[in-house]
Amino acid sequence: MRATSLTLVLTLLLQGVQAQSILWSRLYLLSGSRGCLPQVAAVDNAGNLLIAARYIMDAGHFAVVLLKYSPQGDLLWARTISQSEQSHYAEAIAVAPDDSFYVAITRANTDSLAYVQRWSADGTMLWSTEINLSTYDVIRQLQARASGVEVLHAYGSGGVGYARLIYDVDGNALAQHLFPFPQTLTQNCSPVGMIRLDASTTLLMVRVPDPDGILQSWDQTLLQWLSDSGVVLQALILPFRVERYAQAGDGSLYLLGSRWDPEAQQARLQLTRLTPGGTLLWERPIENAQGDAIPDVLIALGTNWLVGGNAESLVDRMTVIELGGADGMRIGGQTLNGVYRAIGGVALPINAFALLIGQLMTNAERWKPFLQWWRADGALLGTTPLGGLSQSDEQPELLLNAPDGGVYAISTVNQGSDNMVGVGILRVQPPPSLSGRITLRDYLADSVGKTAHITFQNDSQTDIATTTLQSGGRYAVATMLTGMLQVRISVPGWLSKRRTISLTQGTTADWVLTNGDANRDNRVDDADLLMVLFAFGQSGDNRPEDLNGDGSIDDADLLIVLFNFGSEGE
Repeated sequence: MRATSLTLVLTLLLQGVQAQSILWSRLYLLSGSRGCLPQVAAVDNAGNLLIAARYIMDAGHFAVVLLKYSPQGDLLWARTISQSEQSHYAEAIAVAPDDSFYVAITRANTDSLAYVQRWSADGTMLWSTEINLSTYDVIRQLQARASGVEVLHAYGSGGVGYARLIYDVDGNALAQHLFPFPQTLTQNCSPVGMIRLDASTTLLMVRVPDPDGILQSWDQTLLQWLSDSGVVLQALILPFRVERYAQAGDGSLYLLGSRWDPEAQQARLQLTRLTPGGTLLWERPIENAQGDAIPDVLIALGTNWLVGGNAESLVDRMTVIELGGADGMRIGGQTLNGVYRAIGGVALPINAFALLIGQLMTNAERWKPFLQWWRADGALLGTTPLGGLSQSDEQPELLLNAPDGGVYAISTVNQGSDNMVGVGILRVQPPPSLSGRITLRDYLADSVGKTAHITFQNDSQTDIATTTLQSGGRYAVATMLTGMLQVRISVPGWLSKRRTISLTQGTTADWVLTNGDANRDNRVDDADLLMVLFAFGQSGDNRPEDLNGDGSIDDADLLIVLFNFGSEGE
């Protein structure tokens, strides 16, 4: 690896790595098998980890093993799915509200059959139903509901079409909505995913070929708003290939994909934001990914987003990480030069992102995983190396939320010269964080959406964070610092507060801030009084003189200044 890349990695490892720790690690290899590879995973409501992995039987076929681990790392049970002279693969998994779960299985030999199965929380298979619409049948996604499960399915013979299927909790088929396959392989319609928008509507995303010719250089993406009864309420074609999708906290949709650049003859990364109804809010290229690009990761946190993609030019390979907000503007990010790959990511309740990345160690030709922790305001908090289960290859595969704001990281771990692979699992603690409630005194409206500035400081370091308040003034913010810190909280229009806090993972603190600072200089004085007097009798949203947030500037705002006159922030 080039010296510049090595320097970058060493710098990352020094930033905040002490702030996170691996709570436990496990390595699973099914006895008697010739290797075990993780495929899909989910976390139930109690924080238990469910993994579906495929393993190689002695007969040379694949079978599936289902694993359930407790948050403490105990293997609660393991169940196998196999059949002589048939190969089985796990395609999708989804947890129901009662902690039962659904798993999608493909059984393949000369034909490809799909199965939806429901399993109880204790590992008992409740039912299994076969899907055999054509020669090729593969389930792409499951969405669990209280009433059953929704299935996004690919099927075909000579070409690929798709279907949306609905089953109740007992495995009875409630609906089968088919979008038939074309008769040629050059006209495949490949389902990407689905998002449940409301109680009766699901958004389907499907890659479709350009209709203007038979052999086209690039796909488009079809969006369909599908009712539970199978009516296509609306359809929209996007002129790029969507690969990743996420729903923001306000219901809007982020779509990450690649658009073909005919001049450069390369794929370019593109991020698009739509309303739930399909109105385009904005679209923008990920400009730092110069070269033939592959979209890898898209995560939404509130209305903030993180994307990761891989790009290759004539002279270099790179992984591009970019963060931004609801307006589409970039607020942070990084470019890793060398052989890296962003694998997966999750949004954390501490207002941060966790990103799982693989790095090819060129001196030994083996993959090793590490985590990056990004705050939603664009700050890189630190990096946690995850290798250590083997001296050989450790290929990162999956990342999921764990209890208490941490994560489960799952890898395919090579056991050495015998080339035997197993399932590697690590539970990792999150960075230090502070959360609680900020009460904005004398404010009548909900403080949701207000911006809080939080400064963490010790004897030698300062970390300044920005976070958006949730309903009722709730906040959460992660930091790269830990130990005994001076913490200062400020919200524009209110006087700042400061206190000394011993900060670790999950520290909580509530604050009450004094109103009256109309001109935002952190004191209540003549200047604030004059602002309110000059604007007296006026109205309007979000005016700084409207101290109590009722939409008008009147006696109530004047009294707030008078009662707090002479006060200063800390």
